[in-house]
Amino acid sequence: MTDPLPAYPKRLIEVDLPIARISTHARREKSIRHGHISTLHIWWARRPLAACRAVICAALWPDPADPLCPNAFRETARRLMTTWAVNQGKHQGAESFPRFLKIQQKPTLLDDNHTLRQALLDFIADFANWDNSTVPAYLDTSRALTQAAHEALGGEPGTRPLVVDPFAGGGSIPLEALRVGADSFASDLNPVPVLLNKVVLEYIPKYGQRLADEVAKWGEWVKKETEKELAAFYPKSSDGGLPIAYIWARTILSEAPGKELPVEVPLFRSPWLAKDRNAPRSLQWLRDSTGQVKTEIARHSYANGKELRVLRPLFEIVERHSQRDIDPGTSRAGSATCPVTGYTTLVNSVRSQLSERNGGTDDARLMCVITTQSHSSGRTFRLSTESDLRAVQTASRELKKLLTAHQGSDSLIPDGKLNHLRGFFNVVLYGMGTWGDLFTLRQKLALVTLIRFVKQ
Repeated sequence: MTDPLPAYPKRLIEVDLPIARISTHARREKSIRHGHISTLHIWWARRPLAACRAVICAALWPDPADPLCPNAFRETARRLMTTWAVNQGKHQGAESFPRFLKIQQKPTLLDDNHTLRQALLDFIADFANWDNSTVPAYLDTSRALTQAAHEALGGEPGTRPLVVDPFAGGGSIPLEALRVGADSFASDLNPVPVLLNKVVLEYIPKYGQRLADEVAKWGEWVKKETEKELAAFYPKSSDGGLPIAYIWARTILSEAPGKELPVEVPLFRSPWLAKDRNAPRSLQWLRDSTGQVKTEIARHSYANGKELRVLRPLFEIVERHSQRDIDPGTSRAGSATCPVTGYTTLVNSVRSQLSERNGGTDDARLMCVITTQSHSSGRTFRLSTESDLRAVQTASRELKKLLTAHQGSDSLIPDGKLNHLRGFFNVVLYGMGTWGDLFTLRQKLALVTLIRFVKQ
């Protein structure tokens, strides 16, 4: 016969948890930036630190009201909660304070195990508050409780409990496990969270402020060297404005019948550039006296080497305060409506045209340049100039030289295959099969340059 499994006491999480108070702290945490793990890297479905901290404490600590709870843990918890009631009134929440005040006035109340349970739950609820997450009194008390629970439940003295998260993602669970005095083991299939967790769980505890200083020092060096090398490809405006963003639109050719030259249709859902109440800006088609959209004859050179003469619709940047005053976008539900003919090219044709050109990124149309001035606040929106277009062409030639000269086995441009996630990531349907297809030629040059300096 096999020996029966040992009986273990229930943990706090199995009997009660102040969910409403914890949820309040978790909601507030969404608006916190300074010092938060989320500032290292944006991560989808990030678990709130408040909830993770509370759940880990409640999962590691036994319920003192359970008959199987070790007396060693009860005694440690009584001593710590008595000290907490006497010395830490300023850190207690509004709901916890009256109960801890009674304990301060009559410590023997904690002889009742149900009262002791409530004191631990109050502590957990208050510890979930972001403002308390680095308070030494909370850290010392939670770690003492974690260690007492570990040893009382059979853990070897001097060791710590191990919290394992095989799909750690943004790292909320392993980080909070470290905070409350446990050891963490984190892993993930994605290399991005692996790096994030390595920084949070290993590098920061090991190097501390030195790591932050080195990152700031070398980050500034990379920034200066990259700016110096790329300055020629991002020219300033004639008024000295510094470009901070370029708005591009992929294009297709309208399939409207009867046109001597095809019309180039830039694809965008909305013409809005800025909805600032004081200075709203949007794109608007230039029209003649009859209301017809003006065009110019242009040569469209495709990335595959083909060149066509096309009609290119002209537009301007205007100030508009109402949605009713602006022209609609050209793209809707994947189809594209020509502003000149009004003809709508269906989604399958749009996908087919873009797929022939790897998504059409390399021959997209530059719609707008956004600049700032060093001597004034705010942003300026302007149309592209010959200087802007020459800079793009120069960047394209420079990138081709770098690609030709590259001797390594690895690719300079990210060429990993993109997966189609229906409803979330549909770019594969439009011919963008690799990560490199998502970037313009100048962006690719910037990436190559940045990576080179990071490697240095």
